[in-house]
Amino acid sequence: MKSLQLTAAMVALISACSTPSNQIAPPMVDGNIQDFINLAITPEVIGEGVNLYTYQDKHYVWFAYDYPNDSYGTLDLKIISPNEPDTVNLHVSAQLGEWYLNEGSPKPENSTSELWWNHKGWTANEVWMNGMDQSDVTPRPNFKSGAAREIQLSKKRFGRGEWKINMNIRMLKGADGEMFSVDYPSNDAMLTIQAN
Repeated sequence: MKSLQLTAAMVALISACSTPSNQIAPPMVDGNIQDFINLAITPEVIGEGVNLYTYQDKHYVWFAYDYPNDSYGTLDLKIISPNEPDTVNLHVSAQLGEWYLNEGSPKPENSTSELWWNHKGWTANEVWMNGMDQSDVTPRPNFKSGAAREIQLSKKRFGRGEWKINMNIRMLKGADGEMFSVDYPSNDAMLTIQAN
């Protein structure tokens, strides 16, 4: 009898936590843009083969962008917000990290710095390590990237109200095979969004 009561309690708890069938769940940060397509978000074209998707719910703001094949789409996102009046640089590559620009807080100088992985109140899908290249005397990591870069920011950390952002997206491969980057908005301008 206790087992049946426990099972019923577990079913009730799971049901209470699940998303109703008529509601689409928010995006998962997994390098897949399909969640944004399912939410019927119209992307903004911000560069050659680079489409920006923006979404928010009551707790988070998401930015996501796809990019051309054979690209990595690394990111430096500068943000000024109600809870962060100094400009914070959020960095996404094979590692995540953040630092303040105006107060001159230290930033990682190399890949082995202890200053990486200090991000709080945000996350992103980093460029994935994919084994080791053993073809040379010194093994080197292989990297692969998903089809999209996603970043999720907490309104608790950054505050509700007006956010100003600027994105520098790098390691993009053009149709001509040359690497390029996208600054959005251009010329170090800041895009204003309302985080409600």
